[in-house]
Amino acid sequence: MLSLKKLSIFFVFIGCLSAQSVFNAYGLGLSKSIHHTSSAGVGSIGLVPTFQPGVSFDNPATWPGLNFAYVSGSYANRQIEIGDNSHTNYGNGFEKIQFVVPIKNRFAIGFSLKPVNDHNAYFITDSTQIDFQGKDLTFNKEFRSGGGIMAGSFGLALPMNNRMGIGLSFDKLFGSSQDEQSLILNSIYYRLFNIKTYSGSVFNINVAGKFYEGHTVMITGYARVSMTGNPVSSTQYQFDLFEDRNNNYSFDSDDYPENVDVDTINVSNIYAPSSFSFGLNAALNNDINIFGEFQLWNDQAINDNFSSIYTDQIGSKNHIGGGVVRFGKMGARSWQDKITMRFGIFKESYTLKNSGRKINENGISVGIGFKFAATGNQLDVAYRTGARSITNDYKETIQEFTIGLSLGDVWFLRRRTKQ
Repeated sequence: MLSLKKLSIFFVFIGCLSAQSVFNAYGLGLSKSIHHTSSAGVGSIGLVPTFQPGVSFDNPATWPGLNFAYVSGSYANRQIEIGDNSHTNYGNGFEKIQFVVPIKNRFAIGFSLKPVNDHNAYFITDSTQIDFQGKDLTFNKEFRSGGGIMAGSFGLALPMNNRMGIGLSFDKLFGSSQDEQSLILNSIYYRLFNIKTYSGSVFNINVAGKFYEGHTVMITGYARVSMTGNPVSSTQYQFDLFEDRNNNYSFDSDDYPENVDVDTINVSNIYAPSSFSFGLNAALNNDINIFGEFQLWNDQAINDNFSSIYTDQIGSKNHIGGGVVRFGKMGARSWQDKITMRFGIFKESYTLKNSGRKINENGISVGIGFKFAATGNQLDVAYRTGARSITNDYKETIQEFTIGLSLGDVWFLRRRTKQ
């Protein structure tokens, strides 16, 4: 039997929820494509430069282009409007926390923590009334899921030659989530839920190269290959049905019955992502950059013995997008010339493994960045809006506001000899 102390720890971990989406109830939910605020400002998957010329915080191969070491964090507030009934819910949480150190303009190392997927979903059925032995009973069902997989990442950037660089990164996958199905009988909740913990790993190879450099334009290319190291395995705790008398969403001594049995199930190979991504960027001599990106993502997990609210899960995803970035200049005298402007559009299409149905999402993003202080500190904000729908079924409208702060410092520089 699982102790109440251990159970409370799980609930603390999954307590920070994003806005809930019906589509996150498929398997482990939708995978996240965007993490850093500068990438969110153009709807980028993080391959092409969006933070400063030649640099993307999400692409280790570009880190040697940084002039300073950075501590960076991004935080998002999300609003999702479900269907045509204008039902709206809100959520917020961090998108990425990162520390990157460039070394002698040739190497770089970095660490980060970020969410990998979004498992937060909630929906409820209409109420039904019946007459049971002369008593009126009202009941309905409620479905809820939360939490997800996180990635703790270590990255390393190395030069290949004077025109190309490579970035290697290792993601340790971990986290926990909860799926709950409840019967509500005359306002009393009878809950049946599962708690899951996760463990796995992913390797990423990033390449950045200069294709062409002229007087008015420079064209660079970027590629990423992601491969599963260890497919994600899960330890699942299945709780027996109990009456939640104090309605606090967890089992405790005030509920009925006093003791609830918990079955522990170990499930392997439930999530094994792999992907190939490619992007091109054209940097013009007026500080304007035009880019395009695409990604092919696939979940190669072979074990479908995984319980979720829907008996289906995300099997693959395609992403295509493009946009424009006008980078600000750090040494500009006017504050307006220090502002970076971003605009992008993107389209994502998810395919469900069992049914073959597609979830389509279209979006537009805008963002700005402002540099301040001598060490290249930067404040970034981004706004994204779009629509997500599944074939002949649900539709959602999404609005997201992201803010990020990157603080620079000087590391690994030789001290000057005193005269």
